Amino acid sequence: MHLHLLVPDLLIPGADIRIDAGETLLARGRHQSAPSHSTESWLCEQYGLEDAAAGSAFCLLGDGRQPADACWLRADPVHLRIDRDELVLADSTAFAITDAEARALTDSFNAHFAPALQLDPVHPERWYAQLDSAPETHWTPLAEARGKPISRHLPKGDAAMRWHALMNEAQMLLHEHPVNEAREARGELPLNSIWFWGGGKRADLPGRPFERVFANDPLARGLAAASGAAAAPLPASATDWLRTAPESGNVLLLLDALRAPFAYGELSEWATRVAALERDWLLPLLAALRDGRIGMLTTHCLSADGSIAVETTRMDLRRFWRRRKPLASYVMATV
Repeated sequence: MHLHLLVPDLLIPGADIRIDAGETLLARGRHQSAPSHSTESWLCEQYGLEDAAAGSAFCLLGDGRQPADACWLRADPVHLRIDRDELVLADSTAFAITDAEARALTDSFNAHFAPALQLDPVHPERWYAQLDSAPETHWTPLAEARGKPISRHLPKGDAAMRWHALMNEAQMLLHEHPVNEAREARGELPLNSIWFWGGGKRADLPGRPFERVFANDPLARGLAAASGAAAAPLPASATDWLRTAPESGNVLLLLDALRAPFAYGELSEWATRVAALERDWLLPLLAALRDGRIGMLTTHCLSADGSIAVETTRMDLRRFWRRRKPLASYVMATV
């Protein structure tokens, strides 16, 4: 088996955390630098998609629905907070939302905007809208916008003003919604806006880079399913995964638990999750590589400063003279 680990935001400047298994894999393997990538752009590139605009259709497929030949748009519930003179976005990694809340909010939205735009809460955290055609608009994926001022990531293009106005109108509708009044009374973040992104149709994929994909991200699962590969949620740990892992083929594990705390600047939580990544995934996978259970392990580290891919085999692990280095020391190598 050739196992690919996709690990966004593991390498960040100034981090002083040390992890033995992760550092061993990076030190002993063969490095290849790449430009900076978001998780979404990396996934689309692997499947030969030149334009990630069709992302919503593949997300819908990953969420268990068939997009057919329709144009789909993600329209996800978010919380906007004022930070100085900017509105900063938080997504569902910062709050919980129930099925009943999602249904009540989308019912109100649909009644207000009918028949122009209708939302379907396929998942409480992920809402979709079917469009007549793909708008000439550039969208920022939600995961790339969280923790950042939205003014830098609003839709751009010929139809952008329409979507800006629609977002503003949705904010007014949600501001005094009973769901949000109840959430605020409980001390929870109100869902006071909707983030539109990823409008497009499902496209034909030219290849199948992985035979199996394990991810909680619906885009990763949807791309895998569209390519004819097996797709499944990420297990709780490598130990669980190894019990039923395939013996051969290209396999992708998307380990993206570091993205949200890094985006929000919560470095203490980021460090806690790095330690959990080491304990639950990297240590067992390094042991499986040593035992020959895994033939090759390629670690793809994505960051805004650049990306690296590190191929490591069982033989590489014998290169003891390649000493482990702190994770932060690899940041400059990615530029």
